[in-house]
Amino acid sequence: MPIGPDAPRSPDLVVRLNELFARLAGACFDFRWGVLALAVVVVGGCMWLASSARIDNSYEAYFDPQDPTYLAYERFREDFGSDEVSYILYRAPGFEHGPWNLEVMRRIAEVTEAIADEVPFVYEVTTPANAELVRGTADGIEIAKIVDDFPETQEELLALRDAFLAKPMLVGGIVSADAQYGAIIVEMDRSSTDPLDEIRVDPEKGDALDNLYPQATDDAIEAILARPEYEGIEFYHSGDVPLNAIYNRIIDEESGTLDLFTSLVIGLILLLTFRSFLGALAPLVVLQASVIACVALIAAIGWKLDMSFGSTPTLLTAIGVAHSVHILSEFRARHRRLGDRREALVRTLYLLGTPCLLTSLTTSVGFLAMSSAPIKSISHSGVYNAFGVLVAFALSLTLLMALLSMGRRELAGIAGALAALAGFGALEGQGTALAAGGALAAGGVAAGLVLALFERRAPGAAAAKGGVRAQRALAAIAAFDVRHRRAILVGFAAVAVVSLVGMSRLVVDTNWLDDFSDRVELKAITERVDRVMGGTTNIIYLFDSGRADGIKEPAVLREMERLQAIGEERGALVRKSYSLVDILKDLNQAFHGGDPAWYRLPESRELVAQYLLLYEMSGGEEAEEYVSSDYRRASVEFRLALAPVSETAALVAQLDGELAANPLEETTVELTGIGALWLKLLDYIVSSQVQGFGTAFVVIAAMMVLIFRSLRLGVISMVPNVAPVLFTLGVMGFAGIPLDYSKVMIAAVAIGIAVDDTIHLLLRYRHEFLASGSYARALEDALQDVGRALVLTSVALVAGFLVLTFSVLASQAMYGILLATTISAALVADFLLMPALVLTFEPFGPEGARARGADEAPADLREAA
Repeated sequence: MPIGPDAPRSPDLVVRLNELFARLAGACFDFRWGVLALAVVVVGGCMWLASSARIDNSYEAYFDPQDPTYLAYERFREDFGSDEVSYILYRAPGFEHGPWNLEVMRRIAEVTEAIADEVPFVYEVTTPANAELVRGTADGIEIAKIVDDFPETQEELLALRDAFLAKPMLVGGIVSADAQYGAIIVEMDRSSTDPLDEIRVDPEKGDALDNLYPQATDDAIEAILARPEYEGIEFYHSGDVPLNAIYNRIIDEESGTLDLFTSLVIGLILLLTFRSFLGALAPLVVLQASVIACVALIAAIGWKLDMSFGSTPTLLTAIGVAHSVHILSEFRARHRRLGDRREALVRTLYLLGTPCLLTSLTTSVGFLAMSSAPIKSISHSGVYNAFGVLVAFALSLTLLMALLSMGRRELAGIAGALAALAGFGALEGQGTALAAGGALAAGGVAAGLVLALFERRAPGAAAAKGGVRAQRALAAIAAFDVRHRRAILVGFAAVAVVSLVGMSRLVVDTNWLDDFSDRVELKAITERVDRVMGGTTNIIYLFDSGRADGIKEPAVLREMERLQAIGEERGALVRKSYSLVDILKDLNQAFHGGDPAWYRLPESRELVAQYLLLYEMSGGEEAEEYVSSDYRRASVEFRLALAPVSETAALVAQLDGELAANPLEETTVELTGIGALWLKLLDYIVSSQVQGFGTAFVVIAAMMVLIFRSLRLGVISMVPNVAPVLFTLGVMGFAGIPLDYSKVMIAAVAIGIAVDDTIHLLLRYRHEFLASGSYARALEDALQDVGRALVLTSVALVAGFLVLTFSVLASQAMYGILLATTISAALVADFLLMPALVLTFEPFGPEGARARGADEAPADLREAA
């Protein structure tokens, strides 16, 4: 069949694509030095661009700035400022009276002052040493603080302790009911949602993590608490600031470390498989270049390296290796048979170019299906992960081809250049992601050079397709499929039914604290803080009276009090609540000699206004945190233990139910705060999962139908890929693993990855059937040709995803386990279910039908290419 400018074009799209990729392979061989030079320039440019990428773990990374829930949160901040805090629980077990020991209180006063003066982005620090203690006097009230008139004797301090314990607003907030614990509440004047230029400590020091909020704030607080003069006081530092800070640091550190581990694992697999310096080095260079290009895209668009980026290097490395395994396996077989490097490359891409293209497109579609997700970080990751997959494909068919074009001497010559380029990226890159990528590429090159010293060439020792044992095993699988096709279909149908039962038990929920493994000390600290007092997250109800000074109306205040009382009944979740109501009750009690019976709201508007005026004249300031300056809006804040968001949802449902049963008459109310953002996120998880999987399934199925021009074949190709996804979701349901924001991409990404092996096997199966006309013979030939490569790519994917189990983020580890489970199930489905479907429905045509075909490209292809 002639292939030239005047040759007739094949009506078969697959054949036409095969011929196009064959020509590309020939061009990469002929112009290999130009291809390498271009790759170096492009990767170098990506390194430079990637150096400007920055990390962002703020709530803005989850939500679009125009999201209604996010906008409501921003409106709340305009009136009341940031609701982010550092919550520091402390005790002094070695001192008599614990926190109320006179010496301990002096030290806490020093800590209070040090944090207020030395820690960046602090708005206010509240501790037992400086908390407002409202007491009645003959002339009205006085607001005392321990630091203003420090007690001279232990007895005086113990008297003040008793006064503190009589104040409901203080107990459970800054002092425990048993007086064994105190708390330091550090309120911030910045939030994780603020723009980058507002959270730098020193504008001249750039955007390194340690120069940004909350990391800089967390570091400064920890440094103060660790000072030797505070020895003997045990501090337990939790809250928004340390939790956000440690999450940012983990993402920053692990994105490079886990990628390194993945590269080493995959490099070892490639070495053991191909026993070749080239087989170990070339794929690693291609994969690390694709990761760097992905980071460059993020920087170019102006996005950030958010929490969804943490698994990206590992994902791209694991996914991208599939092309290399198939190409290397096929090339080695062709090269040994033909003895001609160029012709081996041409015939390799003739058979593999189209499958690699389709697998890249389907995997990209799996990622892109999430690009319309309402969770911003998930949406962004869908785009840059899809881009990374396509870059890996492009480099596999150009840079990898150019490297395969070279002999041992040429490869030795370019190894130094590759190492130098990678080393430059590691040393000169300003961004963490770039340095990690450069260091990993350098590690891959160095590992390849070392391994080359021990390389043993054995061209005749084992067949490139896996040797006699592998071929026999694959032939046995083909024979099993032929004999037991019906039993296989029945077995998979049963598994599907059980999986659907498991899916019905799948729960949508999330708990940010569970993102951390038990290896993260802050997790245990946070649990202790919440257990003793605490409340490390919140929800806030914002009441609007509709007019200035409207909040001073007793009817308005009673509506706030009613909601606050209902919330406080949920003691396991609600650790403490705060509002202007508490301050007015305290004032009313103080005006009546401290009688607990008067701890209630004043009965008239005039009395409310009088109390607030006296409070302000006496130096009271805490009320400013709960009411707007014009007294139109006021907040009721519920401090919550970090727990599954479903518990917060249940609390909100109970409060909303109360409001529906007894509607507010004097005010309108709006839910906001960090907890409200998490609740909205829970809704987005459901819609993102359904929408992402549905989009990926429809688009990938349409692609398969178009490429094969057969609806039947398109449907058959999708069944073995839906089955593993159903299986994984079923396992999650039976195992009680919730579907949270970190797993929302599981279904869409899994189907995009799982379909890759199906495409390789199905295209080769079709190719062999057109040559032999026998379904049974074609299956055996196809499995013996690509079966070993399918096993190797699946092993590499599983090993790569299991590297995520080394993460200190439990969410990352579980994500890796679930993806590894899906890939394992997909391999079984491709080896059993897909052949059974093809043998049963005969989508390639009737048995005995043949077309022009052989296991080679046309004889004149080499010359034309």
